[in-house]
Amino acid sequence: SSHFGSRRSIELSFQLRGSCWLLLLIIEFPARPGYSPLLDMSSCSGWSAMDGVDTDYVARADVVLVFPCKPSPMVRGAGDVHITREVSGLRPPTDSERHRMEAWQIKRRCTMAALSEAGLIVMPFYSRSGDKVFVKAAADEQLLSQVAETSKHKLELKSQYLSGFAEYKSDYVGRRELNYSDRRMCSHLYKVHSEHEDGVHTDEEKDPENARLRSRPLVPPSIFRTSDRIRLIDHIVRSVDHDCAGIDIGQLVRDGELLDYFPLHETRKLTAVDKVRNYFGERVAMYFLFVSHLIHWLVPPAVLGVIFLMLDLLFSNGSSDNVFVLPLCAGACAWSATFGHFWRRTAAFHALRWGTLHVVKAAEPVRPEFWGDIGVNPVTCRVERHYPWRERIWKVLFSNAVISVCLVALLCSISVLLALRHAFALAGGGRLPFQIINAVLVDIMNGIFRRIAKRLTDLENHRAQSEYTYHLIAKTVVFKFVNCYASLFYIAFFKEHSELFKMPMRCANHDCLSDLASQLAVFLIVRFAMQNLVELTLPYLLVWYRNVVDGHSLHSHSFLKAAAAVDFDLSKAEKEYEREEHNWCEEMDEMLILFGYSSMFLVACPWVPLLALISSLVQCFLDQKKLVLLVRRPFPTLAANNEPWDTAFDIMGGLAVVTNSALTVFATKTFDGWSTRQRVFLFIALEHLAVVLRLVVAAIWPSMPPVVREMKQRQDSIAHRHLELGGADERADIDILAGPLGSDSVPAPFVHDSPTMGEELEPW
Repeated sequence: SSHFGSRRSIELSFQLRGSCWLLLLIIEFPARPGYSPLLDMSSCSGWSAMDGVDTDYVARADVVLVFPCKPSPMVRGAGDVHITREVSGLRPPTDSERHRMEAWQIKRRCTMAALSEAGLIVMPFYSRSGDKVFVKAAADEQLLSQVAETSKHKLELKSQYLSGFAEYKSDYVGRRELNYSDRRMCSHLYKVHSEHEDGVHTDEEKDPENARLRSRPLVPPSIFRTSDRIRLIDHIVRSVDHDCAGIDIGQLVRDGELLDYFPLHETRKLTAVDKVRNYFGERVAMYFLFVSHLIHWLVPPAVLGVIFLMLDLLFSNGSSDNVFVLPLCAGACAWSATFGHFWRRTAAFHALRWGTLHVVKAAEPVRPEFWGDIGVNPVTCRVERHYPWRERIWKVLFSNAVISVCLVALLCSISVLLALRHAFALAGGGRLPFQIINAVLVDIMNGIFRRIAKRLTDLENHRAQSEYTYHLIAKTVVFKFVNCYASLFYIAFFKEHSELFKMPMRCANHDCLSDLASQLAVFLIVRFAMQNLVELTLPYLLVWYRNVVDGHSLHSHSFLKAAAAVDFDLSKAEKEYEREEHNWCEEMDEMLILFGYSSMFLVACPWVPLLALISSLVQCFLDQKKLVLLVRRPFPTLAANNEPWDTAFDIMGGLAVVTNSALTVFATKTFDGWSTRQRVFLFIALEHLAVVLRLVVAAIWPSMPPVVREMKQRQDSIAHRHLELGGADERADIDILAGPLGSDSVPAPFVHDSPTMGEELEPW
């Protein structure tokens, strides 16, 4: 039943094939009991109908645009004409509100007309509160094929062509006057993906009460993965190419004429990284691949750390300051120095499999928040917004000044906290309460500075999202490094035999390594508890708050399924509109801090990798649930690695080598009989041995494996032969594949046109 009563007022869109124009009507339909609309409209306050669309397969909406319709749900709009008698409390709009609603309606109709003329199937409906219009956009296979060819979109080839990636090209039957000698048949080269095999099912198919949709034919297999569909539809929406809509999403959002634009979720069961890549894109898949790599690499130091901990308990009463510190330091330095290198090798193998090994960076769209003067882009010769660097440089300098002040204030607050901790311990109160306070303040300060860094980066007004991300990362990494590790460095190297505010400072039991270990343990435990609590509860609270503001209470009945248990009168698109956007940078930032905790102080805390391993496993599980249930689906992005985070992890690994070497040489009692010069020489020797080890490993196992480079060349050669040369020398391809790969069972490439009676087969 409708939220507004027994009759519905809806906005219909008809896509007329051939004419490509849009007709918007306001029609009143009687509600039919038991009727389930075709396109997930059963819980909306509006229906959609399409003329000329094949209904054997339900059109799948991939993206949605959210337009404002009314300034407030309590204002009467055009869609409320037929329901004012049944619903009370709607006031007539003021003159300014009416002019604004008319402007929104004109812009909305123009945008929908552009989408329809570009060939997209548009499905608009009113929101539950009536103050928004949701427009779903879908595309059929024919339109996707046309756009893929014009945009040179790369698709995966079949396994007999080494599963390479090549630009999509349609079949060309050739010219009769040339006896079809220029024929080019390419459609059989591309791999066909079955979304049901990949675990992707639409919500309509999973609904146990929807027998009509369960009995329909399954979604047919396609050469386009679900991430390919979203990329191509996004290209149709944004691009100014021929037969594309050319909608400036950023300008519409900035002008307030578009509230949001995002892809819709389709599934909640993804069990392998390849399925994650097919669904979310390579950027998200690379993150989970990195987390998996980190988990595997944490297993050996976690096992060895437990062994060293037992040895410490047996021989030195739990302290790490013993004869085992030197081999522990050597292992920690080797692990930290080679972690990033072997991750790059893993990323290269998967980038080859995913077709992003040598991905060319495409021109990025303008950020919606970017503002500036209107001018002509000298590269594209199009009218765009421009913001001169001479104005931005002053804002960048201002940001650096604010960061410097924040760092000085942070160091002062840490010093005061350490002094209070020492005074409280001397008074007999113990150190644990202030260790917990220090850990809590570290997480609170990280959250506060994250918002400060975002405001400063917004003020700098960067044009592209990548520029904005790099500047935001640079600010947050520097601050969080000082915030998270300053007190640990002080305890490790400066606390013993020093003064702070004219108070003599001493480590607990005169053992700085044990003092460092206790503080690090508190950091990890408090961080683990607070981070998971915030990640689980904050999205639920935001959804609840938005629904309360909108006049609707959120009812949930399950722990991890609460976000999906919004009341029945909200459509799927409205539920996802209430969610937060996925922030990939924050996830990598958390993993970087965890990597620093688990690597930089391994000499003092050999058991830290075990805690980091447990935290990584829980974090990976929660990220999977959050990405599917609690946040919006991100637009798929091509990625060959995790840069700039890969560089940040390399730097953190180098700092871990320096820190563990310094702890071993200067903070332990193992080398008390050595002179200062001898200790310095030993410290330099340990560092240089780690550098030499990294160089030797890179020489034996390069970050770009030769087999990956060779396989890429083979894939390009086979793709060029079949797409550009018409498949010449196919028998040679089979011989090449059967030789190096050690298999003689490679199937021959499929040939479309077999010769008929009295007809000779023309060469391709």
